[in-house]
Amino acid sequence: MSALAKPNYVAVYENALQSFNEIEDFMGEVAEMFTHLADALTSTPDKIDLAPGDTPDLEILSMTDHDWPSFARLASLLKQWRAARDTLLSVWALLSENERNSASPLPPFGAQDATRPLV
Repeated sequence: MSALAKPNYVAVYENALQSFNEIEDFMGEVAEMFTHLADALTSTPDKIDLAPGDTPDLEILSMTDHDWPSFARLASLLKQWRAARDTLLSVWALLSENERNSASPLPPFGAQDATRPLV
């Protein structure tokens, strides 16, 4: 292979897409956890036990303190998501039309229904 050979940008793109999807999947899990809590707070607040040190009981969802992301962790997660999205778009821009046709399509960025997260 020549030193001047073009890198396999489709493979680079597919790896970037996989990384992006992993981050987005985790964000969906966090969003789902928040949704369950919000639903429980509005529909059955008497059934919620969030006593310090205990495992919170939300009937559907059992969480411990380490499951709850801090604001710093959420900010870091959003920064990771934005960086992964930007990388994905940058690599997509390097693909030729033929390479784009053979690669997985770009994902939708964000939920289509703004009232519900993409999970």
